[in-house]
Amino acid sequence: MDARSQQAMEELEAQFANFKLSEALMTTYRLVWEEYCSWYLESIKPPFGMPIDGETKRATLALFERMLKLLHPFMPFLTEEVWHWTGERQGYAEDLCVASWPEREDFDQVILADVELAKEVVTGIRNIRNDNGIPNKEKLALKIQEGEGYPAHLEPWIVHLSNLEGIEHVTEKVKGAFGFVIGTHRFSVPFGGGFNVEAERAKVQKDLEYQQGFLRSVRGKLSNEKFVQGAPEAVVNNERKKEADALAKIAVLEEKLADLG
Repeated sequence: MDARSQQAMEELEAQFANFKLSEALMTTYRLVWEEYCSWYLESIKPPFGMPIDGETKRATLALFERMLKLLHPFMPFLTEEVWHWTGERQGYAEDLCVASWPEREDFDQVILADVELAKEVVTGIRNIRNDNGIPNKEKLALKIQEGEGYPAHLEPWIVHLSNLEGIEHVTEKVKGAFGFVIGTHRFSVPFGGGFNVEAERAKVQKDLEYQQGFLRSVRGKLSNEKFVQGAPEAVVNNERKKEADALAKIAVLEEKLADLG
């Protein structure tokens, strides 16, 4: 291998190493920030003004220390300092920099899949709140037409994270409700007493008309042979993506109008 080829190979290996490092960093970031700091800590939060129980506190601290070990290669000085705040450490032998790296473990894939589905349910309810200006402190009801594989054992967790007054299982589509679908499961959140159906219908109708007009505009371009043949491929593909996005939004808005009656 000549010198130029050797240099090219070394540069390629360096780029690959940097990519793997960036991938590891982002995976660790999502684990710490999204899974631990968001989902986990929200899950164990006790009612306002109530103390957390000792067993949960100890388990949470143990998990936090595992997070510090994972973060240490990327944030060595900060994690070392925090490590000594979490407990009494006796000398160098108990410093974070010489602590054992967490070992890879196998976990129940069914439980993991159930949790991911439950997280989608919570996210769907939160989206309904955000899209319709419903305060987080206002309790909502949830009605479910469940399909195969619905994780009923996680309903208390869903209630806790979504601030629900309860969950009811139904066999028919619920009228007068916001809704969303995950897999074979349909979820409905009935309108509250202060919800203005007419105002919401007018808003959705206006959004629908805008998307329909936008779709006609995009399809006008795509039906023009000169545009399709003369424009760069990336530009044409972008217009096709706009068409697909508009169709998806129109389908959602039409279903929402049907739900509004």
